[in-house]
Amino acid sequence: MRKNNFIFGLAFVLLMTGFCFPDEMIQPQRIVNCHTAGLLPKGTYSMECSVYPDGILNSPGSGMLLFATVGLLNRLNIGVGYGGDGIIGREDPTFNPHIGALIKYRLFEETYFGPALAIGYDHQGIGGIDRQYNGYVFKSPGFFLAASKNYLMFTKVQLGLHCGMNYSFEERQTVKWPNAYAGIDMAVNEELAFACEYDMALNSRDPGPELSNYDNPFKGFLNAGVKWAFSPSFFIEFDIKDMLQYKVDLPSDDYPSGRPYGWDREIKVGYIQHF
Repeated sequence: MRKNNFIFGLAFVLLMTGFCFPDEMIQPQRIVNCHTAGLLPKGTYSMECSVYPDGILNSPGSGMLLFATVGLLNRLNIGVGYGGDGIIGREDPTFNPHIGALIKYRLFEETYFGPALAIGYDHQGIGGIDRQYNGYVFKSPGFFLAASKNYLMFTKVQLGLHCGMNYSFEERQTVKWPNAYAGIDMAVNEELAFACEYDMALNSRDPGPELSNYDNPFKGFLNAGVKWAFSPSFFIEFDIKDMLQYKVDLPSDDYPSGRPYGWDREIKVGYIQHF
């Protein structure tokens, strides 16, 4: 009897769930931090402004990052970004050492059974400047491969499943292997969407004496976000990053293994338009 109930329940869910193709919905370009296979359509551009905590713990200011992306072709996006720590606050700002750059190409379109695949290179880190090395709190992805599959549930809810791998060029002297991630996004209507991802942080080195978080997939970054598109062209997004608090600062007398950074709360506003 239980087996029959399970079969009937599974059949009901499958009947109420349909495959959703790229022309039926617009994929996000990122889950939270990590890339999806989604692209801006050709002839579309976006401008985003993110405000985040400084990379230094207990800093009185906040950092800001501006990023612009353009859909040059149906399969090709390019972008550029720049920002720095302390732009909002009373202290002198510290600007990023490099201009961030993005190039992203869709290898394969999504099919009924197969995911979309995209490759690219992203040189823009997130979360401020990390004083442990010449890089960012959340490293720039570097080269990446992303896969995305989308579904339409109950004729209303848009569901996206994403995974990928990346190889960052930050801290290459110590970390010489790629990273992996997976995540999900869900748009409950045309305005409101939620997202959650798990970044294994295989390329993130714990500065503690035992390097306990080094190359450990169970001590990665759990990130979540909510996005509200209050008009067809404008949206606002609130993200919480490293919810498991595995990102730590340099060791000290009070924190021999490094003090956790804590939850990273960020806000982003964006504008999307055609040209």
